Amino acid sequence: MQREPTDFLGTIGENVASKLPYLEYARRFDGLGLAPLGVLIAACGTFFVPMPWNIALAALVLALTLVVHRMQAAHRKIFVARQVAHALLAIAEDCLKLLSLDGRIMCISDVGRNLIEAECADALIDIDWLALWEGPDARQAFERAKAGESTSFSGACRTMTGTLKWWTSTFAPVYGEHGRVTAVLCKSRDITAERNLIDELRGNARVQKDMEDHVDAVFWTATHDFRELLHVSSAFERMWEMPMSALEADQTAWSQRVHPDDIGALRVEMRSAVQTGSAKQSYFRLCLPHERTRWVRADIYPVTGDGAVSRVVSVCVDATDERERLQELHRLANTDSLTGLANRNAMMETLVGRCEAGTAFAYLFVDVDRFKSINDTAGHIAGDAVLRTIARRIQEALPGGAVAARPGGDEFTVILPGPFDQESIERACRKLAAACHRPIKVDCKSVTMTCSIGVALYPEHGRTPEALFISADMAMYAAKRAGRNTFRVFGEREKDDLARAHLESELHGAIRDNQFVLHYQPQYRVKSGALVGVEALLRWNHPSLGMLPPGAFVPVLEESALIVEAGHWVIREAVQSAARLSGALPAVCSVALNVSPKQFRDPRLVHVLRQAIRRAGIDSSRIMLEITESALIDNVDDAQEVLSKVRDMGVRIAIDDFGTGYSSLSYLARFRPDVLKLDKSFVDNIATDEMVRTVVEGVIGLAHKLGVTVVAEGVETQDQLDTLRAVHCDKVQGYLLSRPIPLAVLMERAGSVGTAVAH
Repeated sequence: MQREPTDFLGTIGENVASKLPYLEYARRFDGLGLAPLGVLIAACGTFFVPMPWNIALAALVLALTLVVHRMQAAHRKIFVARQVAHALLAIAEDCLKLLSLDGRIMCISDVGRNLIEAECADALIDIDWLALWEGPDARQAFERAKAGESTSFSGACRTMTGTLKWWTSTFAPVYGEHGRVTAVLCKSRDITAERNLIDELRGNARVQKDMEDHVDAVFWTATHDFRELLHVSSAFERMWEMPMSALEADQTAWSQRVHPDDIGALRVEMRSAVQTGSAKQSYFRLCLPHERTRWVRADIYPVTGDGAVSRVVSVCVDATDERERLQELHRLANTDSLTGLANRNAMMETLVGRCEAGTAFAYLFVDVDRFKSINDTAGHIAGDAVLRTIARRIQEALPGGAVAARPGGDEFTVILPGPFDQESIERACRKLAAACHRPIKVDCKSVTMTCSIGVALYPEHGRTPEALFISADMAMYAAKRAGRNTFRVFGEREKDDLARAHLESELHGAIRDNQFVLHYQPQYRVKSGALVGVEALLRWNHPSLGMLPPGAFVPVLEESALIVEAGHWVIREAVQSAARLSGALPAVCSVALNVSPKQFRDPRLVHVLRQAIRRAGIDSSRIMLEITESALIDNVDDAQEVLSKVRDMGVRIAIDDFGTGYSSLSYLARFRPDVLKLDKSFVDNIATDEMVRTVVEGVIGLAHKLGVTVVAEGVETQDQLDTLRAVHCDKVQGYLLSRPIPLAVLMERAGSVGTAVAH
């Protein structure tokens, strides 16, 4: 019976068991994974053993087949291993080297070649790697690796181009057969950048420490909630005069030396820096041993990260000299250099504080009477000596809590705290006046001065420093008017003066902001009742008070230079209205406008009037200037010249308020007006006083003989109108017929009003 191949192979094994030389080959091939080939060789070595040739041939073929399969499997494993090794070397970021046991490079990765700056890997083969290092560290680590220990070291060596680099290297032993170390694998990482950064940081730290040790500023860092101090510089000991050990034992110890009045504000600024994310600054005092005080300025800087404050850095510097300089500058800026009293700035600051406090006080304005005579007769040096003496006496006469100041010149101001009645004010003012009135020695001479005092009370006479200053100043001038060497409290007359002053200041804005308007007083023919003219009257459309009549502000305009500017505006506006009336109401043949005495003396009057008529493009005879008698007789020759120029333009002239001035018939003949306007004082009594009626009748008759038209103003009753009709007055105007109205209303009502007058 034929045996299975396996049994056959077993038989081969039994036959060759005693053939030791051939079995040794088999074992060696078996160590390489090629045991069948070893068996085959062993079998062939027994060819002298008798067996059939066909069986021997079959065994040989089978053995060869097994050898081929086993060699292919081994080749595949080697190929895969090589690919994996190549991939690992390609992605490794470190320098990988295989070192022989004598420290020479057997192979190196491409990354390593680049890091060590070699042209090619072959140039590095067989180089003594240990010789590249200075010092024993590399060799000691290498020897431990040869002994089977994984180890590492750090050091510096130069690359192939001479560049010095820092490395950290790790060694791993490579084992061969029988467990012996046959090579050493080395992985080296380039740490030059990290090393340089560490050196830089160390250098910066040294610089910072040197700076902190030699600079007087204190640098500290804390967490965002200030609960933990992360760093405090050594200058803390010098500035706080407290050992660092005290701060290390209690991190809040620094605050124990901050002045109790300052710690609250400092903490507010610290919290504000964290909450707002912006730098803050705070000044505070340190209470040092032996009752000494040191000012410190703290600049607080929040450090943000990811949108939130992570910590706080602060720099504290000694600000004692700075504060002393500021205080001295503040003193100089707020002190009168001549008398040592507070100056105007300081007094205004004090007034602001008192007004904000809201408690009652008196504000006095003290002016030295006739001080100019001292400067003129004795000189400015003597005048300065007098002022210094008066300042000292005022200071001595004041009660506790009072403040005296010299705003300038020969003026002094005083703040007296507390509420005051008339008696207490009088007592305080008399005490000040008596102090100033005592003789003063100047250059062996004795001079006696007096003062006038104005008093304003808070809040009765003003709630702001400016209002109190004005009220006290006006009261002082009232004391001057009363004969000097006395006092006055801000009263009703001063209130009226103040109101007029306020009104004048507002009038500047009224002209600038075009707040003036014109209303028109209709004039009617007495016989027919027809509307034949209008008088332009100025009104002020006040932003808060509404429409104001001329009596409320025209006197203020006339007392100031504003009347001329306002008069120019009236001329332009009235002439434009005359142009509109000429188209809508041709029967209205005149528009009268008043010219004040100051405006009549203005050399620009004729030019402004001519330009307005030219721009409006109307017949100049439709314009009538109403001029008072007083304006004409102030300077007759100049008045005659102005009237001649106006009349040459074709503009008509009316004498306003006739009968209230001189009413000289010679002036009437000389100026030859076109119209006379009877004053309202005559019209008021014309129906009840026969003499007044006779005078009016005579004036009208005389005017008619001179070819002058008569207009009666202020007609308010039917009896007055009937009497004026009886004495042959030409035209009338007044509340009985119509109040002054806007131009648009006038044109709408023109027809109906005329019918009422006629009856």
